Amino acid sequence: MQQNWTTYFGWVKAHAGIEGNEIAHTLAKEAALDEKDRTYVYDRIPISTTASRVKEEGLKNWQAQWENAVNGANCGSFFPNVDQRLKLRIPIAPEFTAIISGHGKTKAYLNRFKLTDNPMCPCNEGEQSVEHLIYVCSVLEPNRSDMIKHITTRGGIWPPKNNELVNKYLNIFKKFVKSTDFTKL
Repeated sequence: MQQNWTTYFGWVKAHAGIEGNEIAHTLAKEAALDEKDRTYVYDRIPISTTASRVKEEGLKNWQAQWENAVNGANCGSFFPNVDQRLKLRIPIAPEFTAIISGHGKTKAYLNRFKLTDNPMCPCNEGEQSVEHLIYVCSVLEPNRSDMIKHITTRGGIWPPKNNELVNKYLNIFKKFVKSTDFTKL
């Protein structure tokens, strides 16, 4: 009886926490040893698989805590997903951190702690919050128009959600934040 078999060869990344691959690797190493009395164990889980599972569970717990946090709503609007945030290269700059965290720099924030008399923006269009600065403030319109042009010419829709500003348009958003002169606002 002749059977039509097709064999495919493919590359599988080694040591990537893929359980079957790790077990095959372990068994191949054991088979290569020149021992007569070998005991074969098929139910051992490689350390790399365990490490991957622990990391995955840790991220899942962190995400649940992040979603249920009482504080940090502004930061959460930019980074709703912990795993995605960890993959981003975020600049460490006072202005950028102030915008993302919602702490410092804005009159609404400073007014909460009685460091300014008035939370209103100099544009007189509302309280000077992070959302106001990014999406509304007429003083920042020239800076914002560059960001809008960049986003819309790449097929994006204005206004994007905060998390899209950092996940899809980080470089232009950094440029917008850097060009914001908080001392004049």
